[in-house]
Amino acid sequence: MARTIIPPFLDPGSGIALIAPSRHADPSIVQLAKDWIKENGWVPYPAPNLGIKKNQFGGTDKQRADDFNWSISNPKVHAIWAIRGGYGAVKMVDYINWESFKQNPKWIIGFSDFTILLSHISKENIMGIHSWMPIQIPMLKNKSLISLSKILKGNADELKAKRHPKNVNGKTLGKLKGGNLSVLYSLLGSDSFPKLDGCILALEDLDEYKYHIDRMIIALKRAGALDKVIGIAMGSFSDIKDNAENFGQEPYEIIKENFPKNIPLAIGLPFGHESDNEAFITGNTYELEVNDSGSRLAPVL
Repeated sequence: MARTIIPPFLDPGSGIALIAPSRHADPSIVQLAKDWIKENGWVPYPAPNLGIKKNQFGGTDKQRADDFNWSISNPKVHAIWAIRGGYGAVKMVDYINWESFKQNPKWIIGFSDFTILLSHISKENIMGIHSWMPIQIPMLKNKSLISLSKILKGNADELKAKRHPKNVNGKTLGKLKGGNLSVLYSLLGSDSFPKLDGCILALEDLDEYKYHIDRMIIALKRAGALDKVIGIAMGSFSDIKDNAENFGQEPYEIIKENFPKNIPLAIGLPFGHESDNEAFITGNTYELEVNDSGSRLAPVL
């Protein structure tokens, strides 16, 4: 089995690059990111093309990838943080110098559309950070804000949720992978789709129809991607819509029905497109425990 690579944790004065791999970055959000980085004793390094706007994107596909590559090669940069999500990371992923990244791994930070980059590095057994992004700062609870700084310092917290009546009790240990369901679904058949055998799968999503959630889960199931998943960690499924004629199932019911039976299912863990969006380490081993008191997702570093 290949060795899991843990990028170096940050020290006081370490640098964090700011990039816009998907939609373009608003200057006010960039400033919020700079302020947060400085408050934690680190140094912000805006990438050269940050602030460029090409339609809805943060520059051309090549410009956005160039910023990622600049962050890899810059010796002052120790982590790479996406300003926001949206759409577009999939259009630049193949321009990234992944060989250079494997030789010089750094923490990459983001969620939602950023799921593709977290999934891509998981294929190389490199850990990443599924986390809130600067665009969320005005809405986030303090615990979420702190969760990212704690991981970057090497002190990851566990995530907890209250009991949900549709949870499936159990306890399991495995690598934590996943993120945004829509992005994972879009990666099927590509080199960026993660290996999920023996893993705990984290899932969240935003602004989807119930029938389409069902379509995506069924596609993953038919592709065999879910056959050996050993636990499910569900974050928020926000602003979920239905047709005029009801679909008849909630997202957690769709997921519960189509995954292997009797594996632990934790519903409502604090991550996703809400004010509770606590950071966790993708590719790291976690213990998922679900019982009548609630659920916990605890890192094993």
